[in-house]
Amino acid sequence: MRTVNAKDSGKLCGPKAANLGQLKQMFPDQVVEGLVIPFGIFKTHMDQKMPNTDGTYWEFLNAMFAKATSMRTDAKDEKLVEEYQLQQLSKLRQAIINMPLSDSFIEQLKSQFISIFGQKIGSVPVFLRSDTNMEDLKEFTGAGLNLTLFNIVSENTIIEGIKKVWASPYTERSFKWRQKYLSNPENVYPSILIIPSVDVDYSGVMITKGINSGNDEDLTIAFSKGAGGAVDGQAAETRLITASTTKLLAPSREKHYIRLPKTGGTKEYYTTFETPIVNSKNIDQLRTIATKIKKTIPKQTDTQYKGAYDVELGFKDDKLWLFQIRPFVENKKALSSSYLLSITPKIEYSTKLSLTTKL
Repeated sequence: MRTVNAKDSGKLCGPKAANLGQLKQMFPDQVVEGLVIPFGIFKTHMDQKMPNTDGTYWEFLNAMFAKATSMRTDAKDEKLVEEYQLQQLSKLRQAIINMPLSDSFIEQLKSQFISIFGQKIGSVPVFLRSDTNMEDLKEFTGAGLNLTLFNIVSENTIIEGIKKVWASPYTERSFKWRQKYLSNPENVYPSILIIPSVDVDYSGVMITKGINSGNDEDLTIAFSKGAGGAVDGQAAETRLITASTTKLLAPSREKHYIRLPKTGGTKEYYTTFETPIVNSKNIDQLRTIATKIKKTIPKQTDTQYKGAYDVELGFKDDKLWLFQIRPFVENKKALSSSYLLSITPKIEYSTKLSLTTKL
């Protein structure tokens, strides 16, 4: 992962791996090590002979799209065309899951686990994240459509998981979304990002701006215990951090949280609310990393972006780990919405009322 960056997105791998690789180069001590299985490995395996057919897996896929085009030319009902495509994709998906991986690839994979993670495959829990060339596009994000495997450990689970991730773009849901938004949905190439699990004590998001205060020098944070903290719908511990103070905006009210044990999978825990989640040492670290982010990213990416950043991060034994950084996009259109303005009360702050006036 250290050898890829944003320029490799869509060429060698998808945007997740490319952007995390670039993040690793900028913040080497705060980003985990990672391993990328590029598009080419997938395509090499798709060029193998597909059992019970006259060609390769890739030829089977393209023949399906060619026949679907022919059916439309012959004015076949679109429902029949879709049924045919989904039937063929189901066959392809199962064939990929049953596909034998080449001995040379498996040997490379085992070697890379030792050199990158410092442990043999099967000894370190990892995430397998699908990362296709058809994600984060202008018309189509593809977020959440394909498979991600969480905190898996055993060698067999990882090897079988690679094939499941490769097969996931051919599910009905993923295919229908691509059909709807893309002109060439057949040309999807999945890469895979493999990163070690970080069993964080607490995690969440940081916006490098005071959302309530509007001050660009302030920070807004939201954290919950365990992994996947401060997701939508969670009552997370929310704070406003200035250069010298911190203000609690809302306490956490999430009594359940999950951890990522070394044995794999997830484990649920319960918590109480008598102590804060984020401590003073964490807050100092957040101030430091926010300053570094604002200086480093524009310089390293050669951009003029001066807005706020949306940062996903976590703490393990008071060590800060970065998971993702992207520009924070505010809905400026909402600020000028005539409807929102119409229901917003106008307050005359200069009005004076006598204490004896009845309200």
